[in-house]
Amino acid sequence: MRNSISSFVSTFSDMLSGHSPAEKACARQEEIRTAMLAALSEIESTHPGDFSKSLVTITQANDVQSLWYARSELLRLIADRDGEKAARAILDTITNMFDGLVPKNQMPSKKKTNR
Repeated sequence: MRNSISSFVSTFSDMLSGHSPAEKACARQEEIRTAMLAALSEIESTHPGDFSKSLVTITQANDVQSLWYARSELLRLIADRDGEKAARAILDTITNMFDGLVPKNQMPSKKKTNR
């Protein structure tokens, strides 16, 4: 019941503001693309070939799913330059931006695993 009330209020709020859910999703997609390109921009000089491939993938992504799958290549490029820990910190921020745009079962688990 609480979720349906929250959904109703959110939809009503969107109607009043003049922004449709599709417009909001498109704006969030562009925010994600910008964040990914910002993370990628620092890599250009160290891996020019891989940089170019990822740049094309991210800039030409037509939907959120395409950006979602581009994260792995971005992670690899950042990890090659700065190490995995730094890369994961950057990607965690970008991954959180996908919340609500990709299915919940695709989002990483919040549980910590012992390694």
